[in-house]
Amino acid sequence: MKKILVLLLGLSSCIFYGQYNENHSALIKRERMQAFSKLHRQSMANTGNYDIKYHRIFLSPSFNDRQLQGQVTTYFVPSQNISQMEFDFHSQMNVQSVSQRGNNLNFTQLNNRLIIHFSQNVTAGILDSLTINYSGNVPDTGMGSYVVSAHNAIPLVWTLSEPYGARDWWPCKQDLTDKADSIDVILKYPKYANNEIMQGVSNGLLTSESETTESGTLYKITTWKHRYPIAAYLVAFAITNYSLFSQTAGIHQSFPIDNYVFPENLNFIQAQSGSFVPVMNYFEQKYGHYPFNNEKYGQIQFGWGGGMEHQTATFLVNFNRSLVAHELAHQWFGDAVTCGSWHDIWLNEGFATYSEALIHEQFDGQNSFDSWKNDANSFITSQPGGSVYVQDTTDIWRIFDSRLSYRKGAMVLNMLRLKLGDNDFFQGLQNYVNQKSFQYVLTADFQTVMENQSGENLTEFFNDWIYGEGFPTYQILVSQTAPHQYTVNVQQITSHNSVDFFEMPLPFIFTDDNGHSYEIMLNNTMNGENFNVNTGFEVTHVYFDPHHDIIKGPGTLNLVLKNKIIQPDEIKIYPNPAQSLLNIKNNTSSQILSLSILSIDGKTIKNFINPGNSIDIKDLPAGTYQVELLTGQGKFLQKIIKK
Repeated sequence: MKKILVLLLGLSSCIFYGQYNENHSALIKRERMQAFSKLHRQSMANTGNYDIKYHRIFLSPSFNDRQLQGQVTTYFVPSQNISQMEFDFHSQMNVQSVSQRGNNLNFTQLNNRLIIHFSQNVTAGILDSLTINYSGNVPDTGMGSYVVSAHNAIPLVWTLSEPYGARDWWPCKQDLTDKADSIDVILKYPKYANNEIMQGVSNGLLTSESETTESGTLYKITTWKHRYPIAAYLVAFAITNYSLFSQTAGIHQSFPIDNYVFPENLNFIQAQSGSFVPVMNYFEQKYGHYPFNNEKYGQIQFGWGGGMEHQTATFLVNFNRSLVAHELAHQWFGDAVTCGSWHDIWLNEGFATYSEALIHEQFDGQNSFDSWKNDANSFITSQPGGSVYVQDTTDIWRIFDSRLSYRKGAMVLNMLRLKLGDNDFFQGLQNYVNQKSFQYVLTADFQTVMENQSGENLTEFFNDWIYGEGFPTYQILVSQTAPHQYTVNVQQITSHNSVDFFEMPLPFIFTDDNGHSYEIMLNNTMNGENFNVNTGFEVTHVYFDPHHDIIKGPGTLNLVLKNKIIQPDEIKIYPNPAQSLLNIKNNTSSQILSLSILSIDGKTIKNFINPGNSIDIKDLPAGTYQVELLTGQGKFLQKIIKK
């Protein structure tokens, strides 16, 4: 879900990055508001004793006010013998009747629950059904669950039920444990408003349209069928004088992208539509077939900000490519596969955010992709702590933290891709979708799928980057040891004590001034690790993480290109013998990059990066040592005695 502020609480995705960041903050604020409602909602006691199979939802809304008439028929299978069952339904709505197989039942409305009393026990394991007739003035919960408004002086009715707004306008089961196997949504509404023909849109496929006249008013009846499992909050409808233009997408099988837009915006949105099919086809290539490809993908313009990934019927304030990509990605990650707890919200939002980045890579090129990652890294490392995994799910601001759940989650996926390689990473994502579609999942489920695909144990990676806090800062020294031979020394400082060391493959590029280039990945598993590299040419430049693939703080990279011994008159180390401090006088024009204290047989005992003018050796045992200094002009060696 992506919500972006425009005017008051209206939202809009935008083209320019600075405005996008501002809007992205508004998106997070909106989702925190929704989560606050969800976390403070009391769980219903008796919604766990039956399994929803099917809803037939008949709705007749008013264009002038919030009045709504409805009839919902629900097929269900009890998991035990039951004498009553409950639905979520707002007590402000008036239930006229509840019937079972043509017989009226007693019912009670209490604390936004509809409690239905059976005349005799309903048998476990047997398919049964109920029909509920109701009407009323749909409550305004302040969460945008049901809106009657207008655009260009034409009535507009739409819904947005995440997380628990569906109960405002239809009796349902909203606990995130049970998806209905299928639904029909039937909309009845006046055909004309201000001389404009109205069109209702909902989930799935439009299977029939008919007309009827009642009390002198011509009504239109549209029937939508959706034959995939769906959560209650993803059921939606919208009605106004839509203009429709359709496109054909799909690399596995063809299916339509149906775009329902306000007529006054038709030409502008059609001009943007050249990106819709390529984005869909690219996601199919990377994630596997569109999860609902036997039906449609709908993009429906509505009157509130940003977007909402209603299943097969995404609602959008506009059709900017970034917003289109984010909400489309949610059809895989959020709708088909849904995070099973707030701890794991990154499985929805991190994946959708990284999908936006992939669109930059695919359609705008490497530089655009690198810029996106660099900006994301700067945002992530603006604070020293924070994990992708949400530890405190009572804190709404923490759950929908744009730095952690969205951007860090996205960049962790990018690093997992770097670690596993494109083949295993994207095949793993397809396996994840194929194996977990229409289920609720946890981070551990995703880890297992990726381990099975790659054959790698990812426990350390997930512990460091998902459950651990913070990030590393690298201090890297590259020194030449022989012609074409280089040693890369990697030192790491972590920003948070929850992780003592971040294991990660590190990408380097070595180049010269004649067009030669040597790329290598160094698997950094310990602090102070040394790597030997043979480039095949004399290096003039070294680049670390050239494409901004790794979350990291601003570190250092120093290069000693010449295997030259600096003469004693150029650097002086004193006193010698020394007891506690060694002072360094540097008469060269180059900075001292590192100082190592070696045993007489050449083993490194201590290492100092950018040591400055003195180092502390008081904890060093008495004895004779070698001191090795590296500068941009070469190497300096001197024996010292520690008293």
